[in-house]
Amino acid sequence: MPSSDHTHGSARGVEFQQSHTWPPGVFDAPLLRGLDERARRELAEAGRLLTLAADEVVYRAGDAGDAFFVVASGRIGLHARRRGDDRDTEVRAAAQGELLGEEAVVGTPRRTTAVALAPSVVAEIPVHLFRRATGRSGGAEVAQRLERALRRSATRDLLGTLAFTRDLDPEDTEILLDAVGHRRFERGQAVYRAGDPATELWLIAEGMVQIQTEDGDRIHVRAYLTRGDFFGDVELDEGRSRAASAVASGPATLLSVPSKAFAALARKHPDLIPRLRRIAGEQQAVQEAVVAGHARHVTAHVFRDLYRLQVARSLLVIDLETCARCGHCAWSCADVHGVSRLVRRGDKVLARVAEGSGHAVRPEAPQSLLLPNSCQHCESPACMIDCPTGAIGKDTGGEVFIRDALCTGCGACAKACPWENIAIAPRPASAPRPGGAGFPDIAVKCDLCRDHDGPACVKACPTGSIFRINPAEEIADVRDLLGGARREQERAAAAPRSDAALLAGSALAAVGIGAAGLLAQADGGARPGEGAAWAAGVAAAAGMALLLLYAVPKRAARWLWVRRAPAEADRRAPAEAGDAAPVRSRLRPHLSGHLAIGLVTAGLALAHAPWPRSGRPTLGAALHLVFWATAAAGGFTAIAYRLAPRRLARIERTAALPEDFDAARRELLDRFYRAVSGRSDLVKKLVEKILVPYLRNPLGPLALLASGRGLAEEERALRARIDAVLEGRGAERLAGLSELTRIAVELRALPAQRGLLRALRAGLPVHIITFGVAVALLVLHAIATTSVPR
Repeated sequence: MPSSDHTHGSARGVEFQQSHTWPPGVFDAPLLRGLDERARRELAEAGRLLTLAADEVVYRAGDAGDAFFVVASGRIGLHARRRGDDRDTEVRAAAQGELLGEEAVVGTPRRTTAVALAPSVVAEIPVHLFRRATGRSGGAEVAQRLERALRRSATRDLLGTLAFTRDLDPEDTEILLDAVGHRRFERGQAVYRAGDPATELWLIAEGMVQIQTEDGDRIHVRAYLTRGDFFGDVELDEGRSRAASAVASGPATLLSVPSKAFAALARKHPDLIPRLRRIAGEQQAVQEAVVAGHARHVTAHVFRDLYRLQVARSLLVIDLETCARCGHCAWSCADVHGVSRLVRRGDKVLARVAEGSGHAVRPEAPQSLLLPNSCQHCESPACMIDCPTGAIGKDTGGEVFIRDALCTGCGACAKACPWENIAIAPRPASAPRPGGAGFPDIAVKCDLCRDHDGPACVKACPTGSIFRINPAEEIADVRDLLGGARREQERAAAAPRSDAALLAGSALAAVGIGAAGLLAQADGGARPGEGAAWAAGVAAAAGMALLLLYAVPKRAARWLWVRRAPAEADRRAPAEAGDAAPVRSRLRPHLSGHLAIGLVTAGLALAHAPWPRSGRPTLGAALHLVFWATAAAGGFTAIAYRLAPRRLARIERTAALPEDFDAARRELLDRFYRAVSGRSDLVKKLVEKILVPYLRNPLGPLALLASGRGLAEEERALRARIDAVLEGRGAERLAGLSELTRIAVELRALPAQRGLLRALRAGLPVHIITFGVAVALLVLHAIATTSVPR
């Protein structure tokens, strides 16, 4: 059974050999020495031998892995970068018979980068096969002993990558190894709560922990701690109870150091803890600056699920301030895969997208981003761990995909995904079935269109609003908070160009051409069927033909879905995950060109002939009427595309689809009436005198749009009205008023949201219908004019 795709995917030029007889050096390793012949044969048949040249990579830090390695010959160096360092440190060198990659046993990604120091041969042993073989070979007792040995070895390497152990000598490391314990915490699980006795120091081997205090239902996050950080030392050192709670933001693997071992290390190294606390203090100060500074009011939503943004490696986001809500993204996904793997519902966040992300951004300005339901290709996918058949893999580019031939449709992956980004759907007739029969369902999720030349949803977006990013690098606040690498210099050249210059130039050209034509015809120097005016009419007809061609790439977009060659799709270079230029919309340039051609065509139409003055119902008059109707509808749609999304983004709590509004209104009304129940008489009086009239005002939604305020600003304005009435009285009886105010504002915003969505959608059907009529009339007009002798 081959190992997963990603275990050794970082290596280049690696020669894989399979053999039923491994070199003696493999089974001379202390861990494997006691295995019987059957267990050795099973490992040799299922594992692999990797032949490596000097300087070739076995795996890289951060890679997921489900196998460990034994050095058969040569030497493998393990390198890691500790927190606060600017270069890698050699953790150790593994020689013949020694192990590497043991972190797979404890379920964490690779903590080190393994590089061949000389020509080497290593044996790759999948962890689950090792456990099965050892259980059969020596029974439960032997299997447990070998498991403990692997865990100790893995812990040694983990400790070697932490700044906490930088100055410890081998004796201290052995003391720690004897004392530490592994603990696994799931998302939302408390490591400890405020008030608990302090009995341990905690080191984060993998995952994220937030230190928080609770004030009723409100949570105040004091710090975000990630891989390599430690916590719980202050209360331990001072002998007092926990001052705050520590909660896992996602699945986390922690190492616990008992108080006695911590005290012994603190006595032996009195400068160690203060120095590390200074580093931690500097990190916390940076976090507080991000959260409490410019991000306090505009990006707080980003931090609600910081773990999600930390683990995602290819997060699909939609810029709601430019998205026309046309649905092309979901339609294109369904066109490629048969069923859409993208749902335009999800969390809305406010964040600063970093320069160089490949998307047009406003420096230092937050953007309203929708995180739709679509696979985000996590660093350590929970779905892959829980798949019982190994159907989910991760390729060398970091893309998580599903092997249809192994998927039974059991749904384990869908349950494991914390963000519900995997669905179970009927198996297509063309999809292979495990065992050749049965299993009518199959798991589906975004695989970045790995069989095609880039994600279809991104390429098909006419406004370029949907794109994929690595949040830890390309969402500025997340990057600053977690200390991620900056990529502006690497990819600044990839930023898309604005179409403002093209449209401004086209508008000026249209005005100039139209004005010149009108002046010439007013002076009697030009006639529609002669000279320059006739040429303008021919050019306008050509412009209409070019405008019609816009429907080809937009409506018949299969030309966008370029398939990869099978070998290219199966073996993706690691560079494709981040270093390559980002995929951008291929329809956005067509839309910009369509608008530019439309402006120039309007100018040419004016230059060809002004509005007929006779008033008689002629073919030319009908063509004029319909042409300017389609131009007006197109212009309305273009203006709506430019202005409505940004206004809409400001007044929506979540990005709703049209079919969501009725249910959202019922839910908000239900919440409003339930929130009124049980409140003080003062609150009920304020609801009756201020909030109910506020909700019943038929012009309220228009007033909200005209004010330009967002939801938070509208809440403050409404609360200011209430405070003006109260004049500082009854503050102790206002419990629940803030929630009622929030709900009232959302209820007023719903009709405004619906109106803006209608504005986005209303102009396009009219534009298409009138354009079709205009083309038909143009053909008749051309036939009529060419049949008349000039």
